[in-house]
Amino acid sequence: MYNLFELLEGIEYRLSKYRNEKIYVTGVVHDSREVLPGNIFICLKGKKRDGFSFIREAEKRGVRVIICENTYNYKLKNAVFVTVKDARKAYSKILSNMYGNPAGKLKMVAVTGTNGKTTVCQMIASGLNAAGKKCAVIGTLGAEFEGRKTDTETLTTPDPELLYKLLKEYSDCGAEYVVMEASSHSIQLGKLEGINFVCGAITNLTPEHLDFHGNMDEYYRAKKKLFEKCLTGVFLTDDQYTEKMYGESECKEKIRCSVRNSGADYYCSEIECSLANGCRAVVDHSGRKITYLSPVPAEFTASNILLAAAVLDVLGIDPEDAVRGIAGLKNVPGRMEKISADRNFDVYIDFAHTPDALEKLLSSISHLKKKGQRVVTLFGCGGDRDKSKRQLMGKVASMLSDFVIITSDNSRTEKTSDIIKEIEKGVDKSKPYLVIENREKAIEYAISSAADGDIIML
Repeated sequence: MYNLFELLEGIEYRLSKYRNEKIYVTGVVHDSREVLPGNIFICLKGKKRDGFSFIREAEKRGVRVIICENTYNYKLKNAVFVTVKDARKAYSKILSNMYGNPAGKLKMVAVTGTNGKTTVCQMIASGLNAAGKKCAVIGTLGAEFEGRKTDTETLTTPDPELLYKLLKEYSDCGAEYVVMEASSHSIQLGKLEGINFVCGAITNLTPEHLDFHGNMDEYYRAKKKLFEKCLTGVFLTDDQYTEKMYGESECKEKIRCSVRNSGADYYCSEIECSLANGCRAVVDHSGRKITYLSPVPAEFTASNILLAAAVLDVLGIDPEDAVRGIAGLKNVPGRMEKISADRNFDVYIDFAHTPDALEKLLSSISHLKKKGQRVVTLFGCGGDRDKSKRQLMGKVASMLSDFVIITSDNSRTEKTSDIIKEIEKGVDKSKPYLVIENREKAIEYAISSAADGDIIML
């Protein structure tokens, strides 16, 4: 049993009626079908439905407290109304309180941005582990601590009911640090309300999730909110939005990183990449130059190294440990992940799903390929997501590849053929390409038709 008023600590609220006695509850849920006797039912507003529509069902199931943003003068029989300004933020804060505010017992590090979050998080965690620190990672690949993995249902940032449970578990098991990806959705929807970060970092900001945010200005504002919760902000200021964010954010300390601007606090003074040797990046900070290596052979790897190295330095990690940790991080699943095969061609898997990410990926490969080598790109676009990027990705793929295969990629409720038609609008029809809707057959074709020396990007 939980004391309601202890769960509401740190939240501005109003009770429907004054009660002198303590109110005890058995838990909190946001799905009326999951209400158990004595629960708090919190009414969350979605795009199509408002949880308030289900309070009658919650009452029948024995709800004790209903939290909402507006009571609409509804009269409860056996429960208490608690009104709050933002139900989603209240939900996160209640769960944090329920689990004993576990984030306050950990050194929390957040990485946000459009592309590169997963890799940068893994690099930071690898550097911390190399320094002997106990570090957990939470992100697109799931959650992991000391070899124990938890599925987060492919969400970049887990929903509050799992997130705060994980933080409590990691705190109880002796974790010192948690490095997590912070998506724009999670920031906008208040998932991180119960967390303050010792350090937050941003990789870049290019068009993505505009179906949710509406436009780039709103997307920018969502990302910027993260740094209101960060003691130190580390900004990779190589695009107009991150440069602007560096100037406008109000965290206590701000660090600028750049692979272009030698006046930045951390600057990549040398970058060398090859398919055989990966990426070598020299990071210059206050005249001190440190060489970092990564097996991932792409120019954007240097940006990831730079940001991770800066964050590790801010966290007080010895550069030797940072170098060792980053070099020791092999393929991050789905991030230019090389697939070994007894063939005379190379196969890579990459989850690039924005025009900017695809362009950086294919540009890096195009610059590294040798004379006579072909770049074969197989890709598709997801359904029920930002449609504006499909044509752009078609344009990028045909511009930077020698041969393109367009296929399906989780079409959800849309027709795959309709998605492909939108991708084709951007394809240069004078260059060779092929449409194979069935992804498995498309991959089979790419492999079976590959020539010696080909570089196949899946």
